[in-house]
Amino acid sequence: MSKRSIQLLSPLSYRGLLSARSTSRVIPIDGSWYMPNNPRNPKLEFQTERLPNSKFFDLDGVKDDQSSYPHMLPSLEQFNTAMSQLGLRKDDKLIIYDRVGNFSAPRVAWTFQTFGHDNVYLLNNFPSYQTFAYPMETKEYQHPEPTEYKSTEFDSDAVLSFEQFIDIVSDSAKRQEYNILDARSYGRFTGEDPEPRAGLSSGHAPGAKSLPFSKVLGLNNLFLDKPSLQTLIHDQLKLDQDKRTIVMCGTGVTACILKTALDSVGFNKAGIQVYDGSWTEYAQRAGEDLIVKGKE
Repeated sequence: MSKRSIQLLSPLSYRGLLSARSTSRVIPIDGSWYMPNNPRNPKLEFQTERLPNSKFFDLDGVKDDQSSYPHMLPSLEQFNTAMSQLGLRKDDKLIIYDRVGNFSAPRVAWTFQTFGHDNVYLLNNFPSYQTFAYPMETKEYQHPEPTEYKSTEFDSDAVLSFEQFIDIVSDSAKRQEYNILDARSYGRFTGEDPEPRAGLSSGHAPGAKSLPFSKVLGLNNLFLDKPSLQTLIHDQLKLDQDKRTIVMCGTGVTACILKTALDSVGFNKAGIQVYDGSWTEYAQRAGEDLIVKGKE
């Protein structure tokens, strides 16, 4: 089980990192992505305004292009090619952000870590950064000169396949060994509300607990402080920190918000895995007997 932690960085700390002496470059990465029913265009917004020297990470582009599911991790070769085209280096210090605050950026940060990039930080967060009136870049974006980004590492412990997940949830004894957290809305979890993707059944996997990602975020989508998160995790959800944890959502994006929240309070000692295909894959491949409707 993966015990890598996503590190949170305040806007003030980010500005300090920029001014610190270092042999490594500090590169902001705009990982903005929106649900299909949201008319906003993250690429166009990036072209219009961005953190200085930012590069755009396209979640809809950097993925397994052989998979029928939306955001499955790319192959190591695909990842290296995409990062080379962005002009990144393996020793760059990466500051990941998205325009909502904390929505898709945690997935991007987790992806970099899964492919062995060491210096990855999550800006907590862009709306907060804007309140300080720090510099923004609005000039026309110039595509970078390609580099030779070469990772040789893939952390297989960080991610869970459908076969691994179904083996756990279909066995009542095995699923007792895990905290299984679902980041979708409670209505989708219970099956009362429809999924945003047409034809996909709502509901949840056996043994899963509902933890909508919005519950770990506060004002301006900042992560809740440590005491508030600890109360949520220990007192309300009554999670067992000695158990391994699996996080999932609709397509593997907002599940990484939960992972980041758990990381921030040290609730990762037994390891945390992201079920990459999440509900979009599960609902299409699991049998009806393994899709639970109703409350936990």
